[in-house]
Amino acid sequence: MKKSGNLLSQFFFPLAVLLAVFYILFAIFVCLKSYSAAANLECLQNSHEIMRIKIYGSSYSTEGNTVSASLSIIDSNGNEISVIERSWSGSYLGAEFARVSLYGKNFVFPVSIFGKNNIYGSYSGWKKGTMLERYYNDYRQCMLLGHGSSYKDRRQLYWLSAFAVKKYPLPQFSMVDYISLDLSGCKSECFYSIICEEDGNISVIEL
Repeated sequence: MKKSGNLLSQFFFPLAVLLAVFYILFAIFVCLKSYSAAANLECLQNSHEIMRIKIYGSSYSTEGNTVSASLSIIDSNGNEISVIERSWSGSYLGAEFARVSLYGKNFVFPVSIFGKNNIYGSYSGWKKGTMLERYYNDYRQCMLLGHGSSYKDRRQLYWLSAFAVKKYPLPQFSMVDYISLDLSGCKSECFYSIICEEDGNISVIEL
């Protein structure tokens, strides 16, 4: 029995070391890619529309409240990348954004949209909402850069966005902060533009 345990430890210990080394190397790779992207990219630095939303309304039942809406993700040219139309559990909507601040630049990425039952207050369960990264990252390119952008820039922005929204379970070293946006004040059947300001803050404007 002791010999069998020694054989298991001889197998699993090197495997664990190998996995740890791989994780560390991958973390370094992604961090370097993110720093390089932030240093080289000059795009998305001006005030620009990042999302557009129309809330259809809320419904109430004994099974729980739901709120339905149509959400568009907008590229740097003002064009729709994708449209999400569905319902969420809750009476109101909120959205979460990730902001990377490096080299005096701010890069903001949509993280999720979620339903909530309270108008005010923090929401800690945003990961239960609809994760948005897959709607603007495609084939390891970040399509938030619109027509006219280079493949290299879209690839660089992909690594920065993947790092920011925790696509990979890696430490962020205080490089990323998260912005929660309350959409409970949006009126039904009206369009709203979600704007990323030059300083990295988010604002909502009725169209």
